[in-house]
Amino acid sequence: MKLSKLENLSKDKATIMLKLADSQNLCKALYYSEDNFLDQPDIEDTSVLFYDKIFPYNRVPDVQTDKNSYITMGFRDYRKTSNKMFKSGYLYIYAFTHRDKVKTDHGFLRYDFMISEIDKLLNNSRGIGFGKLEFYKMDEFYINTDYIGLYIVYKVCDQN
Repeated sequence: MKLSKLENLSKDKATIMLKLADSQNLCKALYYSEDNFLDQPDIEDTSVLFYDKIFPYNRVPDVQTDKNSYITMGFRDYRKTSNKMFKSGYLYIYAFTHRDKVKTDHGFLRYDFMISEIDKLLNNSRGIGFGKLEFYKMDEFYINTDYIGLYIVYKVCDQN
């Protein structure tokens, strides 16, 4: 059985960032501020989004200068399981956008689209480095009066 090792935490976060960058549609939602972001050209080097729009930690945008969309993440409630053979916990992914960028020309809210794309990439996925991810819950959240979004939580299941 593969053990979830906390020393791999930074590597796991980088892997998640790379996995998120695999979706051109998700990258377009982050990169382009236009309401018709899906109609924009593909992003050749999606790594430009790292530490600018996709963060491996929680980040609050500067409300004075930023009017963008973001994805951040956090690992919470890690603990030894009852059989004490591995650790389990929760991966939180936050997708949020400035209130001026929420509405799109595509018939959905930008942060709804972002969460849907994230779920396609992560739910029941393996190879993240610490086991299988299973959808746990989703809810909305507000950072401040300018930024709103959704968060989605995956239970980290180290199963075969």
